[in-house]
Amino acid sequence: MSQNTKNEMIGSFGHLKKSGHGKIIAIGFIIGIALFVIGSLGLVGEKEEPKPDDENNMEGFFEYKIGLEEEIRKICLSVKGISNVEVIVYFEETGGSVYAQNLQSGSMSEKSEYVIIGSGSSARALYLGESLPTLSGIGIVCSAGEREHELCALLAAAYGLPLTRVYVISNG
Repeated sequence: MSQNTKNEMIGSFGHLKKSGHGKIIAIGFIIGIALFVIGSLGLVGEKEEPKPDDENNMEGFFEYKIGLEEEIRKICLSVKGISNVEVIVYFEETGGSVYAQNLQSGSMSEKSEYVIIGSGSSARALYLGESLPTLSGIGIVCSAGEREHELCALLAAAYGLPLTRVYVISNG
């Protein structure tokens, strides 16, 4: 850098100092650095890991459960000789939001963490979609006469369950 250029720079800073604009620029510079540091620490927008069992998912789960029970009830009532049907279904999982995860297997354990996209306050987990609840069993109370076994076979086939996971009992 030439001596002339150095003198011009010193002259520019001297002019800012005299006019009072230097303080404003310095304060702006300090505020900018502070915002950068706070954003890097994640204090501006706290990142929450996804919660698969939040209230909205549970609300949807109960709607799905009630709808499935009604669907099974209608199937049962469509079979000749079946009446007074009450249905309850059981699930292994309630379903919900599915997020991408990195799985790391070590010699003694497995570790998983959500895949985060974006940065700073726009960082979020990578959403893949919704999963349905996993049906694990069906219980039926009805007036079935001698058709309990047939009803078990029908429901097991319709919902992909083993016969041992469908139980029908007569109420009359």
